[in-house]
Amino acid sequence: MPQRCVFCTLDMPPADGCICRDCFADLPWQQASCARCARPLPRPPADGVDCATCQLRPPAFSRTVAPLEYRFPIDAAIKAFKFHRRLFYARAFAQILRPALESLPPGIDAVLPVPLHWFRRTRRGFNQSRELAIPMAKALGVPMLWSVRRRIATPYQSSSTRAERRKNLREAFEVRRSIDARHVLIVDDVITTGETCEQLAKVLLAAGVEKVSVLALARA
Repeated sequence: MPQRCVFCTLDMPPADGCICRDCFADLPWQQASCARCARPLPRPPADGVDCATCQLRPPAFSRTVAPLEYRFPIDAAIKAFKFHRRLFYARAFAQILRPALESLPPGIDAVLPVPLHWFRRTRRGFNQSRELAIPMAKALGVPMLWSVRRRIATPYQSSSTRAERRKNLREAFEVRRSIDARHVLIVDDVITTGETCEQLAKVLLAAGVEKVSVLALARA
């Protein structure tokens, strides 16, 4: 059966995926970003040079890839996916993320979706990061990591400052079992300040993981 592009609803053959070629080209692709945190930059940095924020406060993760900037239409699509259960976006987001895997460092041996607290997961009906992480783990040929949980129901972080996010997320995550992985890839839908991934990376490193990378659909 023919299907429609998730952005413009144009009829298209299934072999072309979930996004038509024109909409795919018009997405807000990152042109220049920090290799450490994926923050959008006005021009590409020199090789091996992180952005000023990462130089002043180096994050616990070593590499972040976010192929898109968090603006229209991807911001509206992510909100519809997360808050209105438009799960058909999951396949389209995976179509965007798969090529980005090539920009990650080698040696990833486990994938961790950012955990949701059980209460929010119950209300929402799903974990949006899990929906993105499963096809990425399959593409990489590595297992999913289920031994990290969100033990504190933190408030929504969208309007919080970086300091407020850091305070809210402190001790929010915990490792329940030993982790048999050296290089873990954290997968999330959007990165705003990077504080969620920072706290997760610290928990993973404290549990014996040697290296943490991050993959997100978009970066604010």
